[in-house]
Amino acid sequence: MRRWIIVMGALALPSVHAQMPETAAVLTDAKIIQNVHASLDRGLEHMAAKQRADGSWFENNAVNALALLAFMGQGHTPGRGPYRDVLERGKQYLLASQNDDGFIQTTPGAGGGSMYIHALSTLALAEMYGMDFDPKTELALRKAVDLIVRAQSPSGGWRYAPQPGDQDMSVTVMQVVALRAANNAEVPVPAATIEKAIGYVRTCAAAGGGFSYTAGAGATPQMAAAGTLSLQLLGQYGDERLGPALEYLAKIPVAWGGGGVGFFYYFHYYAIQAQYQAGGKWWTNWHPQVRELLLTKQNADGSWDGPPDASHEVNASLVGPDKIYSTAMACLVLEIYNHYLPAYQR
Repeated sequence: MRRWIIVMGALALPSVHAQMPETAAVLTDAKIIQNVHASLDRGLEHMAAKQRADGSWFENNAVNALALLAFMGQGHTPGRGPYRDVLERGKQYLLASQNDDGFIQTTPGAGGGSMYIHALSTLALAEMYGMDFDPKTELALRKAVDLIVRAQSPSGGWRYAPQPGDQDMSVTVMQVVALRAANNAEVPVPAATIEKAIGYVRTCAAAGGGFSYTAGAGATPQMAAAGTLSLQLLGQYGDERLGPALEYLAKIPVAWGGGGVGFFYYFHYYAIQAQYQAGGKWWTNWHPQVRELLLTKQNADGSWDGPPDASHEVNASLVGPDKIYSTAMACLVLEIYNHYLPAYQR
């Protein structure tokens, strides 16, 4: 695992070996690997065919960023390979969407957007820069990271607007993932930002295990996954809150539709990473269920739908047409096996 690169003071972290969880086994069964890669290739083919000439898939840059991340998660890089043009066009669209303050907007020239969109776009730029040291991407990434740092609330979290104010766990986890990816790409993050984020996530720990949307509220599956991964990516592998949170997550059924969890893709995107970071029994018991469920639910054209009771998560007015959101998210969950994305490593 890579250490945090920090500025403005040293952050005292225990040694990596002292706090790392039991190692998660890398998938070794050849047939399973073959099935996963074949499924991912079909998903990427679907998305590549739907990309617009300007490099976008939808006006919402969160969707565009997720699509780009899915291509990189299968090992494709900007400037090389069969999807080099897809990635290059998508990168240029994101770069054109950034304003002078560093904020990556919903669409180029627009004034709206939220920190969800900014964080996902920052994450995509961080992974791109980690694969291809392009000076324009580096400049945009540093400006995007600086904006996240400036937008942190006094309590240590983040909210929808790109300035300090209120905070919630849902927006906060996305900033943590983006900052971790930027750090892995050797873009430093202030020590104070990390320390404050750790403090805020801890305030969202719920009695009995898991994490809540805001401090003092009850645990939910989505926030349990988000809070667990946040502490892990912030280097707090030995935190006493993680064990109860993982126990909470272990009781959540992995199911499609009835009996499953709402905001299916949002939940599983964080949950699969949290289980991988935890390793051991958590990973062993979790990942086969998710993998087999997604492999059986892929459409003939390579896309994925959302579960019947999660239609609000894949509503075209929110996440765009052509099933790009659901397909990109399904790919990103399955790509945890590849370990290509630095954010999917320890």
